[in-house]
Amino acid sequence: MSPPFLNIKPTAAALLVSCGLLATSASAERLDAKVESFIETHCITCHDEDAANGDFRVDNLSPKVGFEDTPQWVEVMERIQSGEMPPEDASPQPTADQRAEIIEWIAARIKEGESARMAKRDRVSYRRLTREEYVYTIRDLIGVEYDASDPGGLFEDPQWHGFERIGSVLTLSPSHIEKYIIAAEVILDEAYPEQPIAYVEAGKRAAEVKQNAPHFQRLHADGLLDKVRFPLTTSGQIYRYSNPWRGPERRFPGPGVYEISYTVCGLKPVNGIAPRMAVIEPELDRVLFQQDIIASEDAPVTVTFRAHFPNPPGRPPTIHVMNQNKVPNHPRTNAGSRIPFITTGHRRAPWQMKITNQDGSPRYPILIIDSLSIRGPIVTDQEQRRREEYMATEESLTAAGDSLARLAGRAFRRPLKADELQIYLRIVKGELDAGESFRNAVKTGMVAILCSKSFLFIAEGDEESDRRELNDWELATRLSYLLWSTMPDDELFSLAENGQLRDRSVLQQQFDRMLADPRSERFMRSFSSQWLNLRKVGMFPPDKNLYPNYDDHLEQSMIGESRAFFAEVLQQGLTLREFIDSDWTMVNPRLARFYGIPEVTEDHFQRVALRPEHHRGGLLTHASVLSLTSDGTRHRPVHRGAWVSEVFLGKDPPPPPANVDPIEPTPTDAPKATLRMKLEAHKHHPNCASCHRKIDPLGLAFDHYNAIGQWRTHEKVEGTGDDPPVDASGQLPDGRSFADAKEFQQLLMADLDAFNRTFIEKLAIYGMRRTMTIDDHEGLDAIAAISRENNYSVRAILEAFVLSDLFQKR
Repeated sequence: MSPPFLNIKPTAAALLVSCGLLATSASAERLDAKVESFIETHCITCHDEDAANGDFRVDNLSPKVGFEDTPQWVEVMERIQSGEMPPEDASPQPTADQRAEIIEWIAARIKEGESARMAKRDRVSYRRLTREEYVYTIRDLIGVEYDASDPGGLFEDPQWHGFERIGSVLTLSPSHIEKYIIAAEVILDEAYPEQPIAYVEAGKRAAEVKQNAPHFQRLHADGLLDKVRFPLTTSGQIYRYSNPWRGPERRFPGPGVYEISYTVCGLKPVNGIAPRMAVIEPELDRVLFQQDIIASEDAPVTVTFRAHFPNPPGRPPTIHVMNQNKVPNHPRTNAGSRIPFITTGHRRAPWQMKITNQDGSPRYPILIIDSLSIRGPIVTDQEQRRREEYMATEESLTAAGDSLARLAGRAFRRPLKADELQIYLRIVKGELDAGESFRNAVKTGMVAILCSKSFLFIAEGDEESDRRELNDWELATRLSYLLWSTMPDDELFSLAENGQLRDRSVLQQQFDRMLADPRSERFMRSFSSQWLNLRKVGMFPPDKNLYPNYDDHLEQSMIGESRAFFAEVLQQGLTLREFIDSDWTMVNPRLARFYGIPEVTEDHFQRVALRPEHHRGGLLTHASVLSLTSDGTRHRPVHRGAWVSEVFLGKDPPPPPANVDPIEPTPTDAPKATLRMKLEAHKHHPNCASCHRKIDPLGLAFDHYNAIGQWRTHEKVEGTGDDPPVDASGQLPDGRSFADAKEFQQLLMADLDAFNRTFIEKLAIYGMRRTMTIDDHEGLDAIAAISRENNYSVRAILEAFVLSDLFQKR
């Protein structure tokens, strides 16, 4: 008689069918017997009611793996994976393939259970806004640029497989609430200051020679007083005089958004790099602006950008300018001398740093600042109108109620419920009774609204009924946070109020309108970053001794390529095939130098054609992806393979066994060996072999790229002898072979439907803010079919998702 565990119930059989172990009813008995046989042969003898070695039993574990007895099933998996179970002296021993089959089966069931728990929906689902969404929502609600990432701002959002929008992960703690209260007070103080803040413009020359300075008379006689400039030649120099708010007649107005302009020249050496202008607020540790500057001394250019400063009136921000050109600091720079700088053509003092060649061409990347101006704070007419709508002008509770109702209605993204407003009016009345001014009392009510659950969380469903469909208000919110990462605009609110948004033609029209809006760039940036795990780029900073060419500019350029690539595919109506392999990419000058692509000079991401010698094409050869799957010292084929498996194929490898010895560096007196050679040992380890056979080839295909994504033909390693040549060949579990990354990419292309399904599921996780379950498979399959009909167009996939029944359900 079989032990209780082996009496597989229909529900367990259904789980086996869903994961492919029981493909058909005809094969169910045979495949079921494999699972039964392993447990009965290798586990039951020592872990049943009679033996229970280590006080652990498997005979009474629930067959609903992943849903019941999960901690015990995790322990079973880990003991099999580590080789602890069955013990070494037990006979017979399972083969590596048998172990792997059981491990993968348990891991898949545990993942299904996790997804089901994370996607569990009560009558009302609450999903907190991310930090990024909070910032954009506050901006659209009340017109304040809150700097959530500044010191003292909001906490970073936790991630689940790269995604930051999963409702079950975005929890709320007392420390979160404290942060939100402080944030709301800061936001409202800026929107409603104690004293009005006037718009002011201020500007000045970058360098000014005072009347009592040594060179004043000479420059005055030559008419050059208004021609003095400030040069930045080395990376160690800092221009510290950007602040024009000096003296009582130029008092800093107060917090807000300011427009800043610099008139500058940028001299680029022949075959050298351009000077890179970086404007920094050191007290906030924030980069305000970065750009390569190429402009002759007689034709300066003006660069303009906007920045938000939280500083109170009278306390101006600190603004520094640097030339990030990697030229070592020099004790006798021109900027550090007391001789006013006019042009590089003027004679230098003998002791000054030589910055030009005999023919007058620059020896270094030189940034020259002519003048600067700052204007602000800038408040648009719509932002001012919103602020006035929310603040009552008549000092009465009735007027306060009307103004707070307008704020709460937009903040909650739905009509107010009966008596809901009274909660906030009682707060206002309590403040008034305590002697607070009317204006401050209303602001306290506004703080309560901005800290309420209805604002901080996206709510879907009804307490009174089990509603599965979204209503128009919820659909407007889901659509807006998908494409714009912010609250619905007035047009979406109007359609929701009139009950029109669920009409397919109306929803189609809104999709087209919103995707054409500049705010849709937020979706392209956010989704690509979360899907590809780009937040992890730079998590392990590359060793500067091994990779001296790596810097922050290159790191940001790597990330920018992948984001710009995704945007180009979507905006140009291209297909999923481009993500796997392409004959083009998006680069700026910094990344172009890194890739060896010539003639890219304009400092923005631009589409360039790729040639075979560039060894690039598709997301898989982006330096961002290749570096995030490395550890800063060496490439990691296993991690690269796991990334490809999860992100492109939708298969999460089982977790690695505990206590596996890491791959040690080759001793300096031993023959040089590639990382691939060292991984071969894992293939022969019984607890690692089967999993590594499936994962390793996916990563080894990209062995021609080092830890920061540079192409190489030989692997640079420690040891004796010559560096060994790279071998990027491999064989997939189904027997198909490849010689290098390009051939591997073609094998992926042949399985485009698998990538199609994975991409759609990742998009659905992002858009619906939850994991997918078996209940969603029909909806995902319908979108996949539309994708195939439209030649796998990425825009068509996004449109089909928005118009799908799945998108309109909770």
